[in-house]
Amino acid sequence: MTEIDETKPDSEAVGPGAEGSASRHDASWQDTPASSSMAEAIERMELQFSSKTVDWLDQYCRLLWDWNTKINLTRHTDYDKFVRRDLLDTVRLAELLKEQEDVLDIGTGGGVPGLVLAIIRPDLQVSVCDSVAKKSRVLQSLVGSLGLHVPVYAVRVQDVLEDMRFHSLTSRAVGSIRQQLNWLKDHWLGFDRLLAIKGPRWTAERGEARHHGLLNGVELRKLSEYVMPGTDSQSVILEFRRER
Repeated sequence: MTEIDETKPDSEAVGPGAEGSASRHDASWQDTPASSSMAEAIERMELQFSSKTVDWLDQYCRLLWDWNTKINLTRHTDYDKFVRRDLLDTVRLAELLKEQEDVLDIGTGGGVPGLVLAIIRPDLQVSVCDSVAKKSRVLQSLVGSLGLHVPVYAVRVQDVLEDMRFHSLTSRAVGSIRQQLNWLKDHWLGFDRLLAIKGPRWTAERGEARHHGLLNGVELRKLSEYVMPGTDSQSVILEFRRER
């Protein structure tokens, strides 16, 4: 296994095309009343999006939260939590993706980061997959209501990779590093790299994956590291590639 830390300073964007850029500071939402709108929550986090994108994100949240009353999809059911967690993670991810990349978000659940990525980076060719049938049906409904051109695959990622190829796979809150690399170990020809958003336990997960030999022949890079606002918890985005 090759392991390289390529974490960039917070002020430095890594890739082109991301409409919003993440602030270096905890924004003005601290010790203030909850945001009453998507625009207010985004402004507090010092992110920059067009009014069209803000409206699109607001529509996504309203649709998701309505579905959430019927099926458990997210714990982030107010604007501040969505922006500080889901949107911030997606912005950080977007900074690492080149223009026009083909991206498959695996185990996308309620659409984070996949559908959010498609909204803030319309240049990307985003697809999503989730093997849980009821979640996939929700995703299909969200895609249709939002007018997104995002294929939804109601199967395991392994099944998608049997027939298709992508530049990047993305993941967030969908199993440990060991589990993900085990799913993908026979399918490296179907993608160039995996970008996994992980929390502070990622080093323990790396150790578990290494113990089971799943990092043999795999290059691991830490591309981004940032503190989740309002917490002491650090998130990272890890890149996994097959060693050449």
